[in-house]
Amino acid sequence: MRYLLSIITLIGIQSAYADEHTVTAEAFHIETPLQAVFLPSKSEALHISPEEWGDYTIVSLAKHGDKVKKGDLLIGSDTGDIDEQIATLAKSITTETLNLAQTQQQLEQLKITTPRSLSTFERLEREASENLAHYLKTHHALEIDTAKRNVLSSEFYLSSQQEELEQLLKMYSEDDKTEETEEMILKRARYYVDRAQFALKTSRINADHTLNTDIPRKLESKKRAAKDARIANSEAKQKLPRELQIKQQTAEKAAKDLQDNKNKLTRLKTDRTMMSITSPIDGIVYYGEIQNGKWTTEASTKILSIGHKLKAHTTLMTIIPTNTPLQLYSLASEEKLTGLSKAASGYASTKLNPYQRFPVQVNDVASYPSTKKLYLTTITATLPSGMSVVPGMKAEVKIISQVIAEAIQVPVAYLQETVDGGHSVQVKLADGKSSTRKVVVGASNKKSAVITQGLDKGQVIVK
Repeated sequence: MRYLLSIITLIGIQSAYADEHTVTAEAFHIETPLQAVFLPSKSEALHISPEEWGDYTIVSLAKHGDKVKKGDLLIGSDTGDIDEQIATLAKSITTETLNLAQTQQQLEQLKITTPRSLSTFERLEREASENLAHYLKTHHALEIDTAKRNVLSSEFYLSSQQEELEQLLKMYSEDDKTEETEEMILKRARYYVDRAQFALKTSRINADHTLNTDIPRKLESKKRAAKDARIANSEAKQKLPRELQIKQQTAEKAAKDLQDNKNKLTRLKTDRTMMSITSPIDGIVYYGEIQNGKWTTEASTKILSIGHKLKAHTTLMTIIPTNTPLQLYSLASEEKLTGLSKAASGYASTKLNPYQRFPVQVNDVASYPSTKKLYLTTITATLPSGMSVVPGMKAEVKIISQVIAEAIQVPVAYLQETVDGGHSVQVKLADGKSSTRKVVVGASNKKSAVITQGLDKGQVIVK
């Protein structure tokens, strides 16, 4: 029993010591590890941004890593189809230019003839209406009366000739013998009667035709002429301005189509220049894109081969200038920002020799995150003599910051949060009890926190 109590007491003492920490003053720093990559500070990205043409089939291609001079051909594309379309479009523009000139000439003529034609149609309607009104007011009744009077005149003439013949017969019948002269006179009188009878017959036929056919037809014709003139004028008022408007719109559309084709030809000729992509500088060819501290090749390597088609608005190659200085680029997560500040220093190593370390210094930290919530960090490296790095080579970086030669620090597990948002610790007293002590926390890392106020070296804190 006594042995068991001793073990329990020993366990209790060890537990008590396990929950205690003696405050010391030791060196403190924050070590921030980063994955970085060597990239050039300057580079020339190559891409195509055609406005019209979309078929860029690769027929020649510089290789990744090639050393090139300014003006060297990097990517050549098949120009057959685009050259044919440029030639066809140029011919079409010539034809459209002639057609537009003709349409514009017709339009100018219509602008002159349309008002004149409208005036003519209006005049013809007015004259036809006036002619009908005048005919109905005057000539219609006059023609009927004339036709009737012609018959009366023929009847009167016949009656006169018959009376004259009768008188001659009475006069000559008193003599028993008719003289030769008298016979001639009677013969002439009989002829005149016969002619008057035929004239009356003709006059009646003509009058009947005039009254029942000619005059009604003439009236109907004048009415129809007035109506036709009215319809023609009404149609002209709608048709002629509409034809003028259509011709105006046709000319405007032809002018727009011509200009569109001219613009298209200009764009095609500009796109034609992209069929041969040359190097803008002396340097080294890198497939892909260098941007925001990353070198990405996925999009370009899928299309950069003979027979494939180039993709517009995508960085195809990057030309890294000869002898351009390289910097380290890293994408730091938010929790690492505490240990990163401009001019903070540290060291790095590469897979060339993991044991050969070289000094580095933070050059800049982005003030805003990327879409992936990472912060671009630029780091300057001082390479040892004989070490040669190339773009795309990776490095393990450690940035040392918040360096304090002698700092009062405690394990973060002993810190307690107060209701006002501050922190406190439990300080062990001489009688073995503990007292809450409010402290001010300065710098910290995952294990320890620097206490700037509230604790002294040598004090013991408990959980």
